[in-house]
Amino acid sequence: MPALYRLRHRLAREAHWWRLPRRWGITLFTIPLGGAVLLGITALRPPLYLALVREDSLLEWAQVAAYLGATGFAACTAYRLGHVDERAYATFFALFACCCLFAAGEEISWGQRLFEIGTPRELASINGQGELNVHNVVEAQGKFNLALATISLYAMVAPYTARRPSLLIPPAALSAAFLVPFTYMVCRMVFFPHPGYELAKYSEWPELCFAGALAVYALLNWRRAMRRRYFRPRTSRPVPSS
Repeated sequence: MPALYRLRHRLAREAHWWRLPRRWGITLFTIPLGGAVLLGITALRPPLYLALVREDSLLEWAQVAAYLGATGFAACTAYRLGHVDERAYATFFALFACCCLFAAGEEISWGQRLFEIGTPRELASINGQGELNVHNVVEAQGKFNLALATISLYAMVAPYTARRPSLLIPPAALSAAFLVPFTYMVCRMVFFPHPGYELAKYSEWPELCFAGALAVYALLNWRRAMRRRYFRPRTSRPVPSS
């Protein structure tokens, strides 16, 4: 099967470039798909399903942890790459860290429920869940979903079309983790523009796959950036003699 052969070939290449053992690559590839199926089966037991996908549930806090992890590793990567004069890459990972930090805050509505903060009346009137966040604002929600689908499409296609691995291209081992949110978002936009509560909350797993993939991607880049031999160290300017 060409697709399976191509995947195995990519995982073998990444095992060297990313220092990611193939067995870990296979694990990262299969967990998102298996989790999507298991959560779908769990929907047959509504109490258990709702306990997993409700607000402030295990899945939601796992997303927050993943986004915070991605923030930390991306920030460290940016610092390291800036230190060795890889400024373009450093700028990218600094922006990446800021986006992940923003996503973590959005997931918990900026601590609204933790600190019992009320939602301003103007925001509550346009927010689909009446919460202190931006991604649930009616006019912005579609744009956020489109952005997530676009990023996921790039991240799952780029590893198979690029000639060589790059810091800007997630490994193929994470392509399934981006496939799950892309498929869910496309199905939502095309077939279920106005889903019920149960289908809408199924998004917690695709969103966790997306956040987890970003965290692993940031971790792998940090590991690679810390291997000094892959980058040219910054050279100090000679001090002119008097």
